[in-house]
Amino acid sequence: MKKWIMGLYVLLLVFLFAGCAGTEEEGLLNPDKPITVTVWHYYNGGAKEAFDNLVTQFNETVGLEKGIVIDAQSQGAVNQLADAVFDAANESIGASPMPHIFASYADNAIRVHQIVPLVPLTSYFSEEELRQYRQEFLEEGRFITDNKYYIVPIAKSSENLYVNRTFWMPFAEKHGYNERNLATWEGIYEVAQAYYNDTGKSFFSIDAGANFIISSSEQLGETLYTYSEDGTAEFEMSDRLKEKVWTYYYKPFIEGYYKKSGRFSSDDAKTGHVLSYTGSTAGAAYFPNVVALSDVESFNIEPLVLPYPYFENQDKVSIQQGAGMCITQSDSSHEYAAALFLKWFTSKDQNLAFAVSTGYFPVMKDSLDETEMIAEAEKREVKNSAIKESIKASNIMFNDYTLYNSKAFKGSYEMRVLLDTHLLNKIHSDLLEIETLIESGQSYDEIMRLYLSEEAMQTWYSNLKYEADLILSNNGKE
Repeated sequence: MKKWIMGLYVLLLVFLFAGCAGTEEEGLLNPDKPITVTVWHYYNGGAKEAFDNLVTQFNETVGLEKGIVIDAQSQGAVNQLADAVFDAANESIGASPMPHIFASYADNAIRVHQIVPLVPLTSYFSEEELRQYRQEFLEEGRFITDNKYYIVPIAKSSENLYVNRTFWMPFAEKHGYNERNLATWEGIYEVAQAYYNDTGKSFFSIDAGANFIISSSEQLGETLYTYSEDGTAEFEMSDRLKEKVWTYYYKPFIEGYYKKSGRFSSDDAKTGHVLSYTGSTAGAAYFPNVVALSDVESFNIEPLVLPYPYFENQDKVSIQQGAGMCITQSDSSHEYAAALFLKWFTSKDQNLAFAVSTGYFPVMKDSLDETEMIAEAEKREVKNSAIKESIKASNIMFNDYTLYNSKAFKGSYEMRVLLDTHLLNKIHSDLLEIETLIESGQSYDEIMRLYLSEEAMQTWYSNLKYEADLILSNNGKE
């Protein structure tokens, strides 16, 4: 009898402690006293509407049941968001308090983490839960300083090649071109040259210069950075990479084959300044339905969306991007509530709905299915056909490409800005100088030889390397 009673007592203790373990985190919340979790993001337009709708759905269901109110606030574009979070972390004059959750790329997250600690995902996500995410999406949020995950993948994107199919087809038929000619950087350059000779207009644009440089490096089997365990990095471009960037980025812009005059390449596509461009898959919704060549001349157009270009006989690599969500260290209740919301948001039904309606990829392994994504798009009556075309092109990339994500290091945010602007600013400046020289009567051929020379390339790279070294030395390297 004593043994039976003792056994019953032990069994009761097991159930008691098991119950306590299961409700320890749940006890942090009280539906009668709801807590507010602030979320800062960079979504605008249709993406903001889709995100806000899901936040409302959460607040009216899980949030109401648990005692959580999500307060979502857009901080403008992604760079404005990064600045707002950084100012909040530094407690700058006029800055708002740090949000409990903020959207961030890894490069901004790591610089914020140096000021205000972020919550490692393993604090609130089990290993099994983390395994549900596509691995390379999750890896983007791993910091090299301690090898821990700090960013929850929310919705990812890469880059596609967007083409004005309506204008492209007559030109392609005339010259015997097809989609294979647009598969490589060498092919695009050849097509752009022919188009310029035919029309006097530019054919192509590159939306993100940093993405071109980074993905080109990876396609060539090289790397831009050498990383250290202390979170710092060194920057270097090989002679081969310099030549590729110069030949297939700088040179065609100077020759007039490529053009970028608007903030986004889709702006130039809308006005017919270019026929095609590389841009984010998340920007598929911004591909124009109408091209306005003038105030009185406009045309309805159809999209052609293709996988990201690569160099001939080199690896197929495209950038992986799309900010994830970071949880700021605060108190257990807000951290747990933040994690609960992010788990809900990235579950299949919610995440698939958000991704398809905005042009992003869902982040869970079981959500990345072309058939389901197309079905979701039709269910939601997604009208922009470029989104469906982008899903198909991206599915090819999921199977045939490596999606590369840059590691975060001290100064990586500033380096991203440098790579995005340095060569493009030079292009704009040089084009103005060239125009002035032509007007003064100097020979066009002589001008081109001067600006496209080996010496000019080395001067550009020396300036880039100097600025890069300055950034990296100011972020921890002596």
